[in-house]
Amino acid sequence: MFTYEALNGRPLPVHGDGAQTRTFCYVSDAICGFIKTLLKGRRGEAYNIGNSDNEIAIRDLANLYTQLVPGRTVSFISYPDTYPAGEPQRRCPDLTKARQELGYCSRVALKTGLTRFIEWARTQGSYRGPPNA
Repeated sequence: MFTYEALNGRPLPVHGDGAQTRTFCYVSDAICGFIKTLLKGRRGEAYNIGNSDNEIAIRDLANLYTQLVPGRTVSFISYPDTYPAGEPQRRCPDLTKARQELGYCSRVALKTGLTRFIEWARTQGSYRGPPNA
């Protein structure tokens, strides 16, 4: 959503104070993890694949976007009444099993991955929305 809003010149919406954290895994790292799981994983076992090295507060992610797409701003908004209760404040995968059993590790840093993604999104019509009303 941040990419769409940023490329369309809109403020980046951050719910609450933005202290909730998330991690992001670049697609090439995820695919590598999936293939390693298929080739080396134990049958019937689950493996977390992701990037636990880039846990970031959503407000900090929004601020990073303002650097990557200059001229963008951040807008802190209240959670809507329809928002599901009990949103996790922290989402970060435990990759211990994938590291130990599969030799999995992510390689693409958050800023690098976002830069690549934003540049790709600029070429996609689906990331162009209607003009601001």
